Amino acid sequence: MMKRTMIFVAAAALLAACGGENVFSEPTTTSGNGSGAGNTTGVGGETAGAGGDTSTTTVGNGGSTGVGGGTPTTAPDPELAGPYTTAVIDDTVTVPGTNAEVAIHCVYPTAGPDAGPYPVVVLGHGFNIAPSLYYSYVEHLASFGYVALTVDFPTSFVFPNHVENAQELAYGIDWAGAHATVGAVADATNAGSTGHSLGGKLAVQAATFDSRIKAVFALDPVDGSMSCSPQNCPDVTNMLPIPIPTGFIGETTDAIGFQSCAPADDNFTTFYGATSSPSLSVEVLGANHVSFVDDLQACGLSCSFCNAATAMQDDVRLLSRAMMVAFFERHLRADTRYDAYLTGAEAQMRYVDSGLATIVSK
Repeated sequence: MMKRTMIFVAAAALLAACGGENVFSEPTTTSGNGSGAGNTTGVGGETAGAGGDTSTTTVGNGGSTGVGGGTPTTAPDPELAGPYTTAVIDDTVTVPGTNAEVAIHCVYPTAGPDAGPYPVVVLGHGFNIAPSLYYSYVEHLASFGYVALTVDFPTSFVFPNHVENAQELAYGIDWAGAHATVGAVADATNAGSTGHSLGGKLAVQAATFDSRIKAVFALDPVDGSMSCSPQNCPDVTNMLPIPIPTGFIGETTDAIGFQSCAPADDNFTTFYGATSSPSLSVEVLGANHVSFVDDLQACGLSCSFCNAATAMQDDVRLLSRAMMVAFFERHLRADTRYDAYLTGAEAQMRYVDSGLATIVSK
């Protein structure tokens, strides 16, 4: 009852906003990424417009000692753009079963070290937050050889339905596998799910019923149901553990207070506490609930109700994108070199020693 009471009391503010011991593995060699493929600087490079197929290029990884050159001995740095060129497709589809019309924004590899097929990763947006505010995440994943897409499932103040939303998010995998262009390079049998806030909850929820999802990584997920019924908006932590790798990035700035955007009894720590091994939990110190979006100004009113962050937003997003790539490289491609960036020497040096985050795993 306490959990439901907290969510209901804070609903007026939240509805507008959003939906032990450190363990480190043995260090591995991670230096050096070569000159990289492509010729455009920045994460994901430039992307084509709606419906476009124009490939993009990236710089940062690849070269003679990284992915794409000879026998790779070091892992491409997940903070840098990956070695794949990419293209963009935008589409609108009706989801069977829920009959919801959803917009899909997909970034997929067009060339790189591996010809594919590539794992699929679907990303869910936060409550009342536009999917476009997470485009840097799917661009970054695609630059590492993933078919990555946002799914704009409907959210509403009236009669929300997280069960249907989770089905709509998972339908993105079906879309990727069946699309005339993307389906040729997508491996819909090897998928991951991710998302922020409500989208993070739905990413976990989708993994409880869709066996194609082999790993789930959530950005500050919130297991709240607002004023929704338990049937339509169940507590996902009660569905855990699930027999796949899980990872969570979160913050505790918004864990308490009248307008707590990620209440302590519904935040990422409750998800991690209910999981079995292997699972990862990263707390970004000084971040708030909306530090993970691409552009706070574009987010507007929806991102204005949370407590003030002290961490630099660019640092939070850089860490989150890097951890997301490293997590899926480790668990969808079984590349153990990325342990260094998740719990090992690189994670210790970059995030823990610098005071940006704490990391625990099991």
